[in-house]
Amino acid sequence: MELSFLRKHSFKIAVLALCLAMGIYLLFTYVWKAEQPLPIQQAAPAFEMNDINGKAVSLESTKGKARLVYFYFANCPDVCPPTTFILSQVQEKLREQGTLGTKAELISITFDPTRDTPEVIREFANNTSAEFDGWHFLRGEEQATIDLARSFEVGVMKDKETNEFAHFNIITLVDGDGQIREWINGSDLELTPDYIVQQINKLL
Repeated sequence: MELSFLRKHSFKIAVLALCLAMGIYLLFTYVWKAEQPLPIQQAAPAFEMNDINGKAVSLESTKGKARLVYFYFANCPDVCPPTTFILSQVQEKLREQGTLGTKAELISITFDPTRDTPEVIREFANNTSAEFDGWHFLRGEEQATIDLARSFEVGVMKDKETNEFAHFNIITLVDGDGQIREWINGSDLELTPDYIVQQINKLL
């Protein structure tokens, strides 16, 4: 009886088995696929600068944490304010998941330390919803900062007539060991805070 049943329905059984195998393949390939680690791009250059309260912050002092490093200037007429606002949303999401300051930090470094006084930076942060927990706003010597940005592969040029800066709008993701893992285009119209947090979480 069983043999005749198998003979009679062998094609249906074969199709079902094929569908089951395909379903398992798709499940493992697209649903349960392990997250691929972010590749190491290069070592992040060492730096040490003061925050707006005069406290020294360095690559070494933030070791062990995933870091977002962003070069900006407060008088930026276009990309810096909206990108900083996106980072403020990242800050909020990291705070909600309990990793802000303990496992992940943000570092913003100004190209324009002469005009970007602590007071100006505080106003800029307030206007872009940035807060100072788990987020360092750093100031250093201008040319040294430009050189540092270039070492991070962030291109920048200063117009000496207008004192404005033309620069790549790049957010650099650095892991806890000081390795650059990703350069994120801050001007990508499809960039979301969720994507940035997802990339940070791959390192945690």
